[in-house]
Amino acid sequence: MYFNEKRQGLAPFVNLRSDVGFKAVFADKNNKDILIGVLNMILPSEARIDDITEYSDREQRRDVPYGKKTVLDLVCRDKSGRTFVVEMQAAEEDNFFERCVYYASGLYHLELSDGERYKGLRPVYVVSFLNYRLKHDDESLWDTDHFISYWRFSEKRTGMVADQTISVIFVEMTLFTKTLEECVTEFDRLFYIFRNSEGFQRVPEWIEEAGGISRRLAEACEVAAFDKEKKLKYEIDKMNEWDILAQREFAERKGFEKGYADGEAKGIADGTAKGMAEGMAKGMAKGMAEGMAKGMAEGMAKGMAKGMAEGMAKGMAEGMAKGKAEGMAKGKAEGKAEGKAEGKAEGIIEGRLDVAKALLASGMPIEQIKLYTKLSKEQIEAIQ
Repeated sequence: MYFNEKRQGLAPFVNLRSDVGFKAVFADKNNKDILIGVLNMILPSEARIDDITEYSDREQRRDVPYGKKTVLDLVCRDKSGRTFVVEMQAAEEDNFFERCVYYASGLYHLELSDGERYKGLRPVYVVSFLNYRLKHDDESLWDTDHFISYWRFSEKRTGMVADQTISVIFVEMTLFTKTLEECVTEFDRLFYIFRNSEGFQRVPEWIEEAGGISRRLAEACEVAAFDKEKKLKYEIDKMNEWDILAQREFAERKGFEKGYADGEAKGIADGTAKGMAEGMAKGMAKGMAEGMAKGMAEGMAKGMAKGMAEGMAKGMAEGMAKGKAEGMAKGKAEGKAEGKAEGKAEGIIEGRLDVAKALLASGMPIEQIKLYTKLSKEQIEAIQ
């Protein structure tokens, strides 16, 4: 956007959300009434300003010898000795809240000279106009009607506020989104100008008709109304701002390109390493699973065939040996029993034949010998 503005020349009205435009309006002591009016709409009621007695558009101080130098955009003091630090923060910055507290603390402790009592300390207010959003715990509490936050010392349980110390006030201008038709109060009109001044071609009629601080603010933003010296300073500051923004954009672009290249290289390296690791792991797992399944199948098939052959051979050999042994044992036992029985029977018959032979020799009749020996007539006659 600023390159288009640079090519086309200065816009007719300043951009109040830029550091240069903000200072062109509020650092001008001729616009002190505008600054007081705007601050009184933002500050709590007890901090309202009647008049500004000291006005510094760029105060530099070192809080302690050899300490960090503080550069303050706009420092004002009223007749009661209260200090107001007013600044525009166009870009988000790390630890900005801490920086504001540091600024305020430096100004607060410098209110006292050696030997003075602490009751001489006067309040310090830091009012920061922000062109970006802060991070809140509950974003639903912040909107176009609630974009100003107050930070002060307070007691947690009772909420009692330490008024005479340090207050930090943030005005989040990007939260203000009301349209022209929705701006019905002086407060709304002021912040409509803050949000849209750089787009004005002339002071809008509705602002001219409304009058008040909003009309004064709109008129103070018109570059054509600047005197020669102020306009020259504004043009120089604006060109410096363009240069700074161009350098920042160049640095961001180079940083992005380097980050992209480094990220791409790292991504390729990490991706390759991760891919190889995952591929190897998956490959090993798959290979082991398939190998085990195949090995088991082949092993079972081969094992079954081999087992059957070996089992049959072994079974047949063992069966034959066992059958032979059992058969021999059984045959021997049975043969022995049969032989014993047969031998006994033959022995009895032979014994009877011998008796029959003796009886025949004594002349006993065959019929009587039959009765004594239980032999048949044929058996007896065979031995005569």
